[in-house]
Amino acid sequence: QFAGAALGPVVGGLLLEHFWWGSVFLLAVPVIVVLLVAGPLLLPEFRDPDGGRMDLGSVALSMLAILPVVWGVKELAASGSGGPGAPLVAVAAGLGFGVAFVRRQLTLEAPLLNLRLFAQRPLTLILTALVLAGVAMAGTGLLVTQFLQTVLGYTPAQSALWFAPMGLGVALGTMVTPAVTRALAPRTAIAGGLALSAAGAALLTQADAGLPVVIAGITVLALGTGPLFALGTGIVVGSVEPEKAGSAASLVESGNFLGGTLGLALLGTVAAAVYHHALPAHVPGAARETVAGAAALARELPPDQAAELLRASHAAFVSGLDAIGLAGAALFVLAALLTSLLPKGKA
Repeated sequence: QFAGAALGPVVGGLLLEHFWWGSVFLLAVPVIVVLLVAGPLLLPEFRDPDGGRMDLGSVALSMLAILPVVWGVKELAASGSGGPGAPLVAVAAGLGFGVAFVRRQLTLEAPLLNLRLFAQRPLTLILTALVLAGVAMAGTGLLVTQFLQTVLGYTPAQSALWFAPMGLGVALGTMVTPAVTRALAPRTAIAGGLALSAAGAALLTQADAGLPVVIAGITVLALGTGPLFALGTGIVVGSVEPEKAGSAASLVESGNFLGGTLGLALLGTVAAAVYHHALPAHVPGAARETVAGAAALARELPPDQAAELLRASHAAFVSGLDAIGLAGAALFVLAALLTSLLPKGKA
């Protein structure tokens, strides 16, 4: 899993270097083909005779809860000319659907997500930490990759290589976790690792110091998450009855995906809002949307005006990265505090 996370950006960057952007989506095709052919032959099959069917109503409610909130927050942060009315209605509607989703899960015999498992304190603490860490990692990852390409001017392949330490840091962190837990209690290892991640995120507020600081920041950030990822699933599954282990593991996967999705949507929106407001008032509209838009506009301007626009857009983007670094550090600190409340001997 973590080797794939490290190799994925590199392979994707190489594809973008030589082919059109849609080529990155074709990476999964041969893997899926092999799985479809070999899976039925090699993977053991187990059917739960008491397992319920997928509740499509719950699936619909989950989407209706998440999508309007994400859209509303993005629109509010963008401060569109249409006013806050529609975004606020969307957020309120999403929260309402979220309440309906929770109530439905608590009444179904075979819920889509078994929310009753949250009565187990270790499970709740770990899942919350996973979501917080996922938000921070996705948000900082998005901004750093854009920083490498749009501010430092690296190609997609070069940016992917410089970004690889983030995936490698997670892999290394998980590999050293067994040695760490021989000296420290699991909760201490997890909380200490997340505190280290907070320090790495804080380094990103010094991005204007150059590439070495940014690479050090994402490496330290990723390294610190290792104990959480290595031990988290075991703690969650071990906190419930054996027959509910599958439901608990599914909550872990859902938490990981939710954190990543929210990180891209929410922290990406915050960074865009900071970028927009940090630009001088005279910068034209196209350049105010994204730093890539500013670069495109600069190519059409005289050299002196282009240089001024690029300086302003790069400084504004770094301000956005600073904000995300601070937000990421705060999220990791909160996750560290929560995991420090785990039972002492929980592994």
